[in-house]
Amino acid sequence: MKLEVPISYVAAGAAIVALASYIPAFPVIGSGATMSAGMFITPLIGILLGPISGMLAAAIGGLIGEFIAPYIAVFGPLTFLLPTTCAFVAGLVAFGRWKEGASAEAILLAVWYILTSIWWQGQEGAEIRWYFPFLHIITLILVIVIGPRISEWIATRDKKKIALGIFLAALAGTISQHLLGNAFFIAMYSGPAKVFAVVLFVYPIERLLAATIATIIGVPLLLGLRKIGMELGPSYKPVSSTF
Repeated sequence: MKLEVPISYVAAGAAIVALASYIPAFPVIGSGATMSAGMFITPLIGILLGPISGMLAAAIGGLIGEFIAPYIAVFGPLTFLLPTTCAFVAGLVAFGRWKEGASAEAILLAVWYILTSIWWQGQEGAEIRWYFPFLHIITLILVIVIGPRISEWIATRDKKKIALGIFLAALAGTISQHLLGNAFFIAMYSGPAKVFAVVLFVYPIERLLAATIATIIGVPLLLGLRKIGMELGPSYKPVSSTF
């Protein structure tokens, strides 16, 4: 598989992902936990570097974070797969590979429904599994309907179009990460249905906020990088580096 950018950019992206995982951003509504800056930095890595380069950077950065600070690895050694998935899906959508991005989201939704149907069988309130991922479904529909335009918007010099493109790509990435994290929580910790009843109206705020912050940071960053000759994002020409 080809990298979309030079390997040095991947290394820089990995360092940024690792650093962002330590920076507290905003509290999780209704709990004492805090979301890190990685929640909105990671999708940007995929949008700027591309699905393969972004995925590699997020995977390396996530693994570094686990090694340096094991306490942030809530799902043990598998934790790095969360930012990896986020950057990969965001990169796919941003770089015009929206069909693959939509397929990844659809697979995660299928995993959710299969897993909850098995794990929550007989549990009180298990019916929440059908409508809990409503934002994930909406995002999937948006990617399918608007997908071909997202890459074009990000590649323009129009700030409004870039903002809309980054927001949708970032939302697709962070929502995929969220669904994978939910699956890990259920499979590894036997997460009960009643927990998700509490989170139902919280997670959309968190994920929409993450996509919004990614957009606020991403638009001037992308335009600024282009001004100095770093054509990152979907308009960037792939290089010959491979792995």
